[in-house]
Formats: sequence, C-alpha cells, structure tokens
Amino acid sequence: MTDPELDVLIGALESRTDLTVADFDSVLHALAYLRPQAVPAGGQAANRIGTADGAMEVADKAFPDWTVRIRGRAYGKHGEWHCSLSENDSRDSDAAIGTGEAPVLAQSILAAVLRLSMILKTD
Repeated sequence: MTDPELDVLIGALESRTDLTVADFDSVLHALAYLRPQAVPAGGQAANRIGTADGAMEVADKAFPDWTVRIRGRAYGKHGEWHCSLSENDSRDSDAAIGTGEAPVLAQSILAAVLRLSMILKTD
C-alpha cells in the first residue's frame, strides 16, 4: 500500500458517512501493512472497527498506553468529531501526534491511528 492510497483512505474516513464493509476492509488492509498488531482477530472485524468501541480497540492495540483525546459534537449522521493520539499527556513533548477529524466518531479514531502509523512507519 502506497502513501497516496493511504491518503485516499484517510480522506474517505474523514469526509464520508456512508462507508461500506468493503471500505472498512480496506482500513484493515492498511492496518495490516502499517500496524499488524492492531488488526482485530476473528470474524466480522470490518463491521466491528466501524463502531466507536471497535475503533478504540484498534487504537489501544496500535498504540498501547498512548493518550486518546476525543472532542466533538453529535449532529446525528453528520457529527463533527476530532481525535488525537499522543504518547504523553503533554502535547508539546511528543515526537509525533496522530489526528483525525470526521463526521463519525469511529472514523475520526481510525483516521488518527492510520495517520500516526504512517508517520511512525519505518522500513
């Protein structure tokens, strides 16, 4: 998976409210490339990561003990959610911070995880 493909995937997470199971399967594929330990085990993983609980499980597996900040407003189908992932509570001392902004809470979390994973990917 190339960076442009990941950018398109993150763009979809951050802009759409109508993602399909196939779209979330693409997120799983990206996670397998960037952070294999974060891919949920078992069936129905693509369905699960589309929920806030499922996305938080991914964030926890990808970046255990990191700080997750969520803020936003629930406007029905078109919310405004912001998520940031940082290693420390103090934002000024982190080498990298992952951010995501989406109309769906789970998607903002997943976008933050993917963005931070891209920043930290080494190979």
